[in-house]
Amino acid sequence: MSIFKKKELKVFLWPFIITLFGVSFITHIYSYFNTEEINLLITGCYENGGEVILEIHNNFTSSYSFECRSK
Repeated sequence: MSIFKKKELKVFLWPFIITLFGVSFITHIYSYFNTEEINLLITGCYENGGEVILEIHNNFTSSYSFECRSK
């Protein structure tokens, strides 16, 4: 006799897979939009003749600190 019947395993497995997919999707979207925002900030800083100071705190989510100093 198995520990988990097939139906019990499905009841546990599907919510786990959906949650894992959801967290992965949200993390990817968050990282994508942070990267786009960083690119816009850098472009704007260079167009205004500034010097970019960028520190990436987390490569996975692209959380960052940004500063544009005048030259």
